Amino acid sequence: VSADEALIPALEAASGKKYGQGFGVSVNPEFLREGTAIREFSHPPLTLVGHNHAADAAPTKALYQNIDAPLFSASIRVAEMIKYTSNAWHAVKVVFANEIGNLCKRVGVDSHEVMDIFCQDHKLNLSPYYLKPGFAFGGSCLPKDVRALQYRAKEVDLEMPLVSSLLASNHLQVEHAIDRIVDTGRRKIGLLGFSFKADTDDLRESPMVILA
Repeated sequence: VSADEALIPALEAASGKKYGQGFGVSVNPEFLREGTAIREFSHPPLTLVGHNHAADAAPTKALYQNIDAPLFSASIRVAEMIKYTSNAWHAVKVVFANEIGNLCKRVGVDSHEVMDIFCQDHKLNLSPYYLKPGFAFGGSCLPKDVRALQYRAKEVDLEMPLVSSLLASNHLQVEHAIDRIVDTGRRKIGLLGFSFKADTDDLRESPMVILA
């Protein structure tokens, strides 16, 4: 439950004051890891202050004026969601590495060597690339290689729940788009581009073609 839905109404009820006039609220999610939290307090990846009124953030920001780290401001709801998003992403990375590791062991491949080299790619593998919400993936590589991993896992009787969910989740993005189009009630729809990726003419498994 967001602070907007629970904390702020509770403070208004207890104080008899109006939020934004009689008092302010800021949220300050932490991104510290157990075991290294003290060191990371002084050297965090970033500092985040959530607020709905600029004046509310100033006292919280002042606490970090001597911390050498990027300082970001956002609305309370965005700040709260960033905390959940960060931990969910960490969980995805652990599960992904373990699933790849399990498959590597089943087929006689050194999983640590695979992931060590995988992690050297900071242009695509460990980067902001592909991490913008949008439409479904397509093309000649991603669907094919995900299916190949799934098939190989079945051959060696290995469950890979995360990898196995990728294509189904990807298909849901197309379904969401269809639902949004149908909800408009319009019978004439314009589609700008059919390729799976901008600046290409490749239609292989293009989600735009599926949508059409």
